[in-house]
Amino acid sequence: MTDPSNPLFPVEVDDYPKLFDYVLTANGLVYFQVLKRNYVLGNDMSQDEYNKLRLLYVYYATANRNPKEVFAWQDICVTLDEKGIIEKNMFQSKEDLKNKLLIIENPNYRSGLYRKYVDYSKGK
Repeated sequence: MTDPSNPLFPVEVDDYPKLFDYVLTANGLVYFQVLKRNYVLGNDMSQDEYNKLRLLYVYYATANRNPKEVFAWQDICVTLDEKGIIEKNMFQSKEDLKNKLLIIENPNYRSGLYRKYVDYSKGK
């Protein structure tokens, strides 16, 4: 049975910070807020900025164990896809975030944990 309050079920909310290989730095958090504000205001954004918004949003939401923000991240991803703004060149966007030290390696990362969610979602 799914948990409607947990968007990444069956991963426990307390395990959210272990889901991804990178986390935001303080400067990454500032940049995320700028991107999020631009998105909410409907400002023009480049493909790279949309990619970075997707990445930074999920890192932000999971690091803070915030299901409400994870739901918001999922909603943005669906909305962007519906608008034809699909994920492309994500590797380069992520590399740029790493090179600018906006994200750093997550010391709590547990390989395979996100796969648990993906496999469960595909089985639905």
